[in-house]
Amino acid sequence: MGFYLKKAVAYLLNPLFVVLLLLLFSLWQLYRNRRKPAAFFLTCAVLLLFLFSSKPFSYALMHPLESHYPKLENPSKNTHDILFLGGDLERRGWELLRLHHLLPKARIITTGYEGSFHESDALRNRRIFADTGIEPEQIIALPRPKDTVEEAKAIKKIVGDKPFILVTSAYHMPRAMMIFEHEGLHPLPAPADFPRPSKRFWVLFPGIKNLENTQKALHEYLGILWLKIQGY
Repeated sequence: MGFYLKKAVAYLLNPLFVVLLLLLFSLWQLYRNRRKPAAFFLTCAVLLLFLFSSKPFSYALMHPLESHYPKLENPSKNTHDILFLGGDLERRGWELLRLHHLLPKARIITTGYEGSFHESDALRNRRIFADTGIEPEQIIALPRPKDTVEEAKAIKKIVGDKPFILVTSAYHMPRAMMIFEHEGLHPLPAPADFPRPSKRFWVLFPGIKNLENTQKALHEYLGILWLKIQGY
């Protein structure tokens, strides 16, 4: 129940949903022939949409998250486990393959539940990694955990207090590290999906990618705030 409640709250605080809600308020006031309130809500919606989808705003939110942990260049040869959190395989998967090349004997653990799909991220990623040449016996799939907290509890049963490499998106790494360390685990952060450097971060023209980054960043900040409220 708590998992779905968190999902619902996150959706209600989604930047695009906030903009659509303001537009609905504007329409409601317009149908009631209240032009000033309608104009007010419409103005707020347009300004927020412009702000949320602008490069400087999304960059200001994402950069502190993505720059918190550096790229893992030389992992210890004594590290025996690599955890690949469920999510964007296309952007994170290259980091897992790079680390596997450096540590070919390390076990790989994949996580991620099925959500609205027929196959869980954990099983799908295990199958794809096996297709790249990694031995299937070397990959452990954990399809049951639904969020990072549940993933941390499941991983603890496998690795105990031994250090392991944690692979996830750079913007998600600060929150993931908070959770895993709170559970008494010893993850070595290996952030992936770093943004491509650009000299145009100041461009004000709105874009869908900027809106997506704003949504991701706000989701992470809300998650970190919720963890701190819980005493993490």
